[in-house]
Amino acid sequence: MKPSWLSRLKDRWRAVDIDPYYWLVLAFSLFAILPLAGPDYFFDAHDAPHTAFFLTEFDAAIRDGVWYPGWATDQALGYGYPTFVFYPPLAYYAAEGFHLAGAGKIAALKWTWVLATVGAGWAMYAYARRVMGRQRGLLAAVAYVYMPYHLADIYVRADLAEYASFVWLPLALLAFHNLARGATARRIGLAGLTFGALLLTHNVIGLAFTPLLALYTLYRLLAERASWSERGVRAAGSLGGGLLGLGIAAALLLPGFLERAYIVQSQWVRAGYDYAAHFVQPFHLLSAAWGYAPGPPGTEGGMSLQLGTVPLILALVAAVGAWSRPVRERALALFFAAVTALLVFFMLPLSTPLWELVPLAALIQFPWRLLVLTALTLAVLAGLALPPPGKASGERPRPQGALLVLALVVVLGSFAYTLPQYTPVPESAEGPLLTIEFELKYSDMRGMTAWTKEFPTDSPLVEQYLAGEDLVTARVLTPDATLEMVRAGGASDEVQVRSPQGTAVQFYTYYFPGWRVYVDGQRLPAAALRAEGPYGLLTVDVPPGEHRVLLRWGDTAVRLTGKALSLGCLMLALGLVAWPWPRRRD
Repeated sequence: MKPSWLSRLKDRWRAVDIDPYYWLVLAFSLFAILPLAGPDYFFDAHDAPHTAFFLTEFDAAIRDGVWYPGWATDQALGYGYPTFVFYPPLAYYAAEGFHLAGAGKIAALKWTWVLATVGAGWAMYAYARRVMGRQRGLLAAVAYVYMPYHLADIYVRADLAEYASFVWLPLALLAFHNLARGATARRIGLAGLTFGALLLTHNVIGLAFTPLLALYTLYRLLAERASWSERGVRAAGSLGGGLLGLGIAAALLLPGFLERAYIVQSQWVRAGYDYAAHFVQPFHLLSAAWGYAPGPPGTEGGMSLQLGTVPLILALVAAVGAWSRPVRERALALFFAAVTALLVFFMLPLSTPLWELVPLAALIQFPWRLLVLTALTLAVLAGLALPPPGKASGERPRPQGALLVLALVVVLGSFAYTLPQYTPVPESAEGPLLTIEFELKYSDMRGMTAWTKEFPTDSPLVEQYLAGEDLVTARVLTPDATLEMVRAGGASDEVQVRSPQGTAVQFYTYYFPGWRVYVDGQRLPAAALRAEGPYGLLTVDVPPGEHRVLLRWGDTAVRLTGKALSLGCLMLALGLVAWPWPRRRD
């Protein structure tokens, strides 16, 4: 009797043989993550408060029954903001998983940092092992983990989403590398999953990485020995993988492009976020100075924008030594060296005319953000600094002493950068009060929608937050009407209204497309919802009598289409990967 596909899948899983080099990557990564083991955190890091209260908002929406959160109910001084309509959610799903498993929110964030750190090292090793063997793969992985900007992203910036994107960059390279060697259904599925996961982890990094990924795929297609017709098939498979990835990320990308006009975008691309103020000078990329202060390049005591002394030396060794290597290795080294130089150029003021040609480039906000991509390219070059292995890469030679010493040098070169500025964890860190405290301190961080006519300077909810009271999130606009709060949730509010003549009910919530209002269980038409007042607060009319009024977050046609497309493409990709196709070896 022929075994079922499920039994064959189980047999393949039992046959999985774990490469011991993964344990070495983990061991070297410990130095980078041990600072997370203590009870304190680093709330003075640039985005540390964001990271914490984003998780609070994400968790509140999940617990209120929204499986893909969109609204952050406590932001904008309690008026709320469509943060997760535009902000990538995947890293917060990971943190939410740790939180739902029993960890406090700050502990959940720490576990997510750990997962992202180890995941980045393993991902780089998986790619580098494929293209240059285990020993050089180990060096590339260690260099990737200890790249200065990688460490700055956690301990100086505390940008969880951007930090988590480091995991998917090498995996996407690996998936498209394999596709360029031969197109199969499973490889198309894997390419779609990795690229889609990157976009859902950090859409800006994903879009910035797309040209590099396309160039790499083209390079691999031309480098492989194949007929032009076979290259065409592989190119079509690569395009299919890319489109599948875009489809998986459609829940984020479609609203991101089609509903941007619903928020005041200038808040996030001007002033301190204007890319023109964040170009770097060559000495910034070479300086070993390390600081923690936020601000544009050149800020005294500010964040380091260095490429890294040890990675740069190793990259130069790889580039120079490439001329004495076999043609394939020479081409690989020169490709990544050329891409590194191009990325550096785009961080310099000289590239301003090119930035101005692409309006969407403003969404990157900081040209130095491209250090994420140079971390990838320099790590690959660091691995190539080692001479070719004496044995076939399919075997498992024992790590050479020289390799371990060199890996240790990489760690020591960045060890001083693994130290955060510890701060005690405030009592407000586990709840929505942190959001309010942050916005009271940094007033420019209060988001506005397109219906907000004035910048919010206060709200009736602020005193309630500060006093620790149960929130009353709405009011009646008729003198003889009364309102009783039933429930305030992460994605809904419910009130009991009594009025002899009917009244308008105004929620302390920004009007935004997608909100739904139900009166005694009956949904009001969308036209019945309106924005009123200088802050554009959601207001509805309620008839005379006693009524239960429910405000509930929902989807627009664009968001619903995006989610349906994401779910369909995700199921397709998983099916392509899980189905027991005949295995291809090359």
